[in-house]
Amino acid sequence: MKNREKITIIILSSALFLVSGAFLFYVFITHWRAKGVSSVERGKEIASRFGCFSCHGPEGIRGIKNPGNPEGSVPSWDGGTYMMYVENEKEIKEWILNGAPERLKKSETFNNRRKKSLIKMPSYKGVISSKELNDLVSFFKATAWAKKPEDPLAEKGRELAYNHGCFGCHGPEGRGSLPNPESFKGYIPAWDSKDFSELVGNDKELEEWILKGSTERLQKNPASAYFLKRQVIKMPSYENIISKEELEAIKAYINWIRQNPNLPKF
Repeated sequence: MKNREKITIIILSSALFLVSGAFLFYVFITHWRAKGVSSVERGKEIASRFGCFSCHGPEGIRGIKNPGNPEGSVPSWDGGTYMMYVENEKEIKEWILNGAPERLKKSETFNNRRKKSLIKMPSYKGVISSKELNDLVSFFKATAWAKKPEDPLAEKGRELAYNHGCFGCHGPEGRGSLPNPESFKGYIPAWDSKDFSELVGNDKELEEWILKGSTERLQKNPASAYFLKRQVIKMPSYENIISKEELEAIKAYINWIRQNPNLPKF
């Protein structure tokens, strides 16, 4: 074999090795990042993929018109829907799998209303996996405010978080993992995630995030400072927006979220 052919083979082999290595690294990074995405965020993707938003509206919060239905439209998942149509978490699963809970299927009133409605809830049994079902239930529960804080301070914090636009980036209840291009993991960490624990080490740092939009610890670290500066969506500063009392309420709500995981219980 001539030297030129040997060199060509070496170059091609090296190129193939580099391409393969880069591909494997990309797969590893993608998998590593995806592991941190919350169940609520995965549930939103599943709801979109299975066509839930076609009837219940974007992100399940604006149902379309439903001719024949006494209420005039497909119910949204927020605004008290949970209390009107669901008695427990088991019934959420029955709605998805069977098109309605067994309790309502035995109701003559419900069946008459269902017959009059042009658009009926479909059955996803045999179509959706158990893991997908759990994630979809998580997203529905967060969107429907299935559980509210009993502590008045935390409940006030929830209202403040809503009014100040926190859920736009942090997702329903603060449990989402919305995309954030050029950030370290590619998404905004959910308040009840392990990622959040890494970013917020204590109560003081939680205050720094809310008031300053970052923490002194992360700004002093060259690696974290690089990604904080690079990421497209940056945490805003609420220092001149909220009072000390409002700060305490928002902190109480975030801590309540962290102490109350939104996981299906069947």
